[in-house]
Amino acid sequence: MTPSYRGYLFMGLLACQFGLQPLFTKENISPNADKVPLVLLCEVLKTILACLALLAEGSVQKVWSTWSLKDCLTSGAVPAAVYSVQNVFIQIGYQHTSGLMFNLLNQTKIIFTAVMVYMVVGKKQSIMQMVSLGMVLLVGVLLSLPPSDDSSVSASSSSSATAKEFNLWYGVVPTLIAAVLSGVASGWSQKVMQGIGRRNAALFSAELSFFSSLFLFGNMMVADSGNVSNVAQRIQILMENNPTLYIHLGTNAIGGIFVGQVIKYAGGLRKSFSVIAGMIITGVAEWFVYDKALSARMYICLPLAVVSMYLYATHPYVEAEATTRRKEAVKKEL
Repeated sequence: MTPSYRGYLFMGLLACQFGLQPLFTKENISPNADKVPLVLLCEVLKTILACLALLAEGSVQKVWSTWSLKDCLTSGAVPAAVYSVQNVFIQIGYQHTSGLMFNLLNQTKIIFTAVMVYMVVGKKQSIMQMVSLGMVLLVGVLLSLPPSDDSSVSASSSSSATAKEFNLWYGVVPTLIAAVLSGVASGWSQKVMQGIGRRNAALFSAELSFFSSLFLFGNMMVADSGNVSNVAQRIQILMENNPTLYIHLGTNAIGGIFVGQVIKYAGGLRKSFSVIAGMIITGVAEWFVYDKALSARMYICLPLAVVSMYLYATHPYVEAEATTRRKEAVKKEL
């Protein structure tokens, strides 16, 4: 069924947010910014926006009548603990890779998600989806390799830029760790959601962000020996040293709202196309903003990533058809 105009609108907004978020982060957050309070502020804002979305839906009374602390802890606390750590690694990866490299490398999370979902809930992949996962893995390997003679395009001027953009231990590794954690949390979340039935998307987002905030605040309390004033001081220093912090916080938090709206009005399948468009927007935006031409490696990785995402989105595994074919084969043998 063709998605509504509202679905198309939010698909475009999500593509822009996904593609421009790395640039928003680089332009508004210092590379030396304290990452834990930064993520804490993001999660607090996400919690507020999710609660506002729940109010806007007018389903607070319905949700509250079926809410239980056990379900809340099961569905929110466990994945939140993983996501809170993942978000810290994401912030580190943002600051030590180019925006396009981060988005491309970050796509390897689909591999870890597919593996965890299969292990946890037994969801299978089609042949074309497995091919696309292999392509994404190839992109991750290519981007993880140290820079070679790519700099021959502009040897003297680009050598320092390449070294800054490629950082194995502070750029590539944290991004890959975040991808692994994303797969673990996604697999757990899907198992929980299937077990407890349909859970309100805004409620689930609020629970995740709330527990993530608690874990991050607890981390800061432990690091600062339980001194609340030191925690407040870290947040104050972050805000003082990054006067346009609100831009990063706002764009990052509102992306979660866009995702929910796309899934609601256009479907999860079409969300993948927003991701593909966002990757293209990242490359074009860096070209315009930083006047930075794509490297030879990026000319290889970008098409691979785009094609792989397209194949994965358009060739889902259909359990019903596979079961029907097996039954028909058994009947013919009989």
